[in-house]
Amino acid sequence: MNFAPLFQPRTLAVVGVSLTNDRHPANVIYMKNKLRQQVEVYPVNVKGGILQGDPVFARIVDIPNKIDLAVIAARAEFVPEIIQDCIQAGVGGAVVVSGGFAETGRQDLEKQIVSLARAADFPFIGPNCLGIYSPPYVDTFFLPSERIVRPDKGKVAIVSQSGGILVDLMIKFAEEGVGLSMAVSIGNKAMVRELDLLQYFEDDPQTQVVTYYVEGFREKEGREFVLAARQCSKPVIVFKAGKTPAGTRAVSSHTASMAGDYEVFSSVLAQYGIVEAKDEFELVSFCESLSCYHRSIQGRIGIITGSGGHGATAVDACASHGLSTRCFPSRKRCHSRN
Repeated sequence: MNFAPLFQPRTLAVVGVSLTNDRHPANVIYMKNKLRQQVEVYPVNVKGGILQGDPVFARIVDIPNKIDLAVIAARAEFVPEIIQDCIQAGVGGAVVVSGGFAETGRQDLEKQIVSLARAADFPFIGPNCLGIYSPPYVDTFFLPSERIVRPDKGKVAIVSQSGGILVDLMIKFAEEGVGLSMAVSIGNKAMVRELDLLQYFEDDPQTQVVTYYVEGFREKEGREFVLAARQCSKPVIVFKAGKTPAGTRAVSSHTASMAGDYEVFSSVLAQYGIVEAKDEFELVSFCESLSCYHRSIQGRIGIITGSGGHGATAVDACASHGLSTRCFPSRKRCHSRN
């Protein structure tokens, strides 16, 4: 699959804009891309009409220019027909922000759009997601610009099943000065999944570190992901949810994922040398360090500390990761004058 139209689009169609409600998610996406991004944007609504002085097209096939990316923010039952229109019009790919698919028990509807897309080699992100933040090309998050914190441009790519976690990580990145190359909210990940994006980001010259918020994998998919992450030439960081029975049930209701046995998954990550973040704060710290230092740590670690206590805790942290250390505590000298 060719992901360039998704992440570097020149033309964008937003399907589902409202002619009466400027706060509709599709309207937010349309206006923020029209005013703040480089992409050329077209509004689509089956009724046609005028939106902010621009003509609204009834269908994607009516747009006179070729569309690279379509953002679909219509009711779930209309999405299969819209996907068919995208394929007919030669659209490069789509982001389906609409919910109401497998996460609500509508596996049939989700399988239908996947079947249509696979037959036409048509990649889409979602459904049930925020989609893609790829500055300066496109921002499909249905959050007004004044309500989202954007990190500076950098070398870390984030792939997240949760839109909320992704937005929270972007805030933390901005606070800590960690730069972001791209952020992708994959939601139900019905078609484009973690492994697909790992392969893309490994070849992306703008990305140096790839990090994931994962809720679950399909059967045997976790093994494929771990093997690919081990072979990846760039550092891969994983933050996993669904670590407890209660968390597993929450994951299933959120994005219809199979959380699996966390202890097994965590042990496999460690065995294959893949970095696991235990929480969001660790994830941000790992991203910051790995985007700055490219060579692996070999041999002994020297620790210079202002107190013995801080030196001891630093040694413990290194030892827990199998690193050999040597500590150099500072010594204060007292000078007296007669």
